[in-house]
Amino acid sequence: MTEQRSNLAGHFPAADGIRGLAVLVVLVAHALVMFIPATRPYLGGTGKIGVWLFFVLSAFLLTNKFLKKGINIKSVSEYFLGRFLRILPLFFIASAFYFYMGYYNTETLKNVLAFQQGFAHLWTIPVEFKFYFMLPIFLIAFQAIKKRFGVFSVAFLAILITIAFRYFYPVSLLQENSIETRWYISSFIVGIILSYILRNLNIPPRKYGFYILALLFLILLIIPSFCKLITGTVIVPNLATSYLSISIVWAIFIYFSLLDTGVTSSILSSSLMRKIGNHSFSTYLAHWFVLTQLAKKYTDSIPMMLLSIVASLLLGAIIYFVFEKNIETFRHRVQKVMASPSK
Repeated sequence: MTEQRSNLAGHFPAADGIRGLAVLVVLVAHALVMFIPATRPYLGGTGKIGVWLFFVLSAFLLTNKFLKKGINIKSVSEYFLGRFLRILPLFFIASAFYFYMGYYNTETLKNVLAFQQGFAHLWTIPVEFKFYFMLPIFLIAFQAIKKRFGVFSVAFLAILITIAFRYFYPVSLLQENSIETRWYISSFIVGIILSYILRNLNIPPRKYGFYILALLFLILLIIPSFCKLITGTVIVPNLATSYLSISIVWAIFIYFSLLDTGVTSSILSSSLMRKIGNHSFSTYLAHWFVLTQLAKKYTDSIPMMLLSIVASLLLGAIIYFVFEKNIETFRHRVQKVMASPSK
């Protein structure tokens, strides 16, 4: 935990584990509804819970890097190049693969590659990628107001932005799996504010396991079917439009997890969870293929469902070592060159 607290501007060991948790949530949710069709009316869409965690964590980590390096032409150029190399090559490979395997036609492939159309789980990639262009703009505004009025003014401005987006883009008009980032700005804003809070509030590290478990239980209560089973009623009727409330809970979860010195931090910082987190992008892109192929042949088979989850993780690891790791090595080399002082 000392490493995490002394490295608030850098890398958080538990962050990789949190990313691993996010992809496991998506995997388990998708596997359940594909292999056990009877669960679809009750668990359909629950994979989005993991997606919101991805959104919040991504905004948090990217903001943290900017706040460490500062916002200038050099850091922004390095950031954009890094995001392009991080996302696009693997996304293009995955999109081409699904086209080759007959999941969609040439016209759909063109639209998917151009971020004009989503496909299955791939709808989240355009959402997050478009946010990358907005992040520096948000941070320039936040840093300017922080310099003049203090850190609490940043939270106030973030609330105003969130209210504005919710007003102009009400969740009642949200289409399922929309690729338009504007609907999910509030989730990313939550991640940005989390970075400011963690850097400016001097909360001591200690065991937060009880709070973390309580937050995970609260996440479960947001799932309509689970909530009705436990309480007899439904608190949140539509999971797809509950991204703001889920994002806030996830942000608190991340906050306590990064400060925790107990079992939770040990689990999230473990070698297994960090590896799953490191492979999460490859796993996320590939898991749909594994699940759909096996679910067609082994419907209602729990053992095959569990096997499909393991197979997805293994395929994600293979793709990581064959493609993603090499792309990442190249990306870090380029960013290192860009970050080095000019002679």
